[in-house]
Amino acid sequence: MNADPAQTLAEHVCTTIYDDLPEHAIASSKRDMLDTLGAALGGSVAPGIAELAGLIKRWGGRGESSLLLLGGRVPAPQAALVNAAMGHALDFDDTFDRAGSIHPGTSTLFASLAAAELQGGVLGRDFILAIALGLDVAGRLALAATVDRGWHRTAAIGIFGAAAAAGKLLNLSAEQMSHAFGIAYSQAAGNRQCILDGALTKRLQAGQAASSGVLAAILAQEGFTGAREVFAGRYGFYPMYQPDGYDLTAITDELGQRFRGADLSFKPYPCGRGNHTILDAALQLYEQLDLATAQEGKEIADVVVTTNPQTCAAEFGPGTTKRRPTQVVEAQFSLPFLVSAALALGRIGIGDVARVDHPSVLALADRLQGESRDDAPIGWARMTVRRTDGRSATVETAADALGSPELPLSDAQLEAKFRDCAAHAVRPISATTVDQAIELVQHLETYNDAAELIRLFEPAV
Repeated sequence: MNADPAQTLAEHVCTTIYDDLPEHAIASSKRDMLDTLGAALGGSVAPGIAELAGLIKRWGGRGESSLLLLGGRVPAPQAALVNAAMGHALDFDDTFDRAGSIHPGTSTLFASLAAAELQGGVLGRDFILAIALGLDVAGRLALAATVDRGWHRTAAIGIFGAAAAAGKLLNLSAEQMSHAFGIAYSQAAGNRQCILDGALTKRLQAGQAASSGVLAAILAQEGFTGAREVFAGRYGFYPMYQPDGYDLTAITDELGQRFRGADLSFKPYPCGRGNHTILDAALQLYEQLDLATAQEGKEIADVVVTTNPQTCAAEFGPGTTKRRPTQVVEAQFSLPFLVSAALALGRIGIGDVARVDHPSVLALADRLQGESRDDAPIGWARMTVRRTDGRSATVETAADALGSPELPLSDAQLEAKFRDCAAHAVRPISATTVDQAIELVQHLETYNDAAELIRLFEPAV
């Protein structure tokens, strides 16, 4: 009988050292850290974060790990819960486009920071290693789930990446790491109904993945046991959670040679990744038709968006509320609202998605027309915009969205995104601190204590 992939992954995580990492794993891990930390800084002001942090502070407990920006120290799993929820709140964090748009960075990074503070004195190179391994584990497990069943993969699968990263920093043995995966499986959950309903639990689920990953690693360190046949057993993760389709070979294919963190995309817009190619097209039309002179869409005569029948019905059909979302989670996944923001404002920024009552955006959204084409593939769209002066243009979506590995954000663009996120934080962050954070991530392997990354943002006493 072959070993369950959980045991293979456990051996891989525990035996890999920093010098084993290929350059692509080190570089991609650093980029993911900067992007995820920035998303959390911007998400610190998002609805639900203050309430969640307030509750955790009221509960109290041993001060093991820090709450990012908010101040105070709480038990490590609770710090990971709040910080990772913050990182996912704007829907501005990384995605693995080919693996069901899982966002592994927030649970991996904030589980790692909580574990690093708990452990104390974690070298920067060891922290990079833990991040690379956590992203790799989460990405591989997501690739193995070949059929979409409505799980929020960021939570249901991301928990294993969080457990791997936290367990690596806590120096678990391979036996303990295997149990950590089993303990994580007992807590693995998270669904996408919250997206359809515009609920704040979407960001909470990312926090739960980080928190439960830390708890799983700590319990395994204490001798607690979990299921052994975690992924392939009779009641393992894939037979139970993915009975309609899975490929276990994706978990171990090129293991130790290719680290899946290098396959992640970084978002240029704070909204659902599935709409990014059409937003790229909308911004292209904004430039082509000189819509900066169109008085925030007032000189746009009509907009026609052609998509497949399913998308057209969901976004433009009778009874939908997509043209007028009532709060930010709805706006993050509202194609008419987002396209209208791009065409009216020439941008889709943090403040633009949050401003669901913008009159110019709503007025244009009311005029958007959706058309379906029976043979249109999922993900394809064509957009035609006509100005009142008669000028018009049509653009079809590209195969790859901006920010993907095929069309990556440059280091300069990623740094600019980080600065923009920091500017939207719950409290002012000095330019000096922002510069220090960027420098720290870029040269983290030279630092003796990776926890400096979160201590940079402690409130002044």
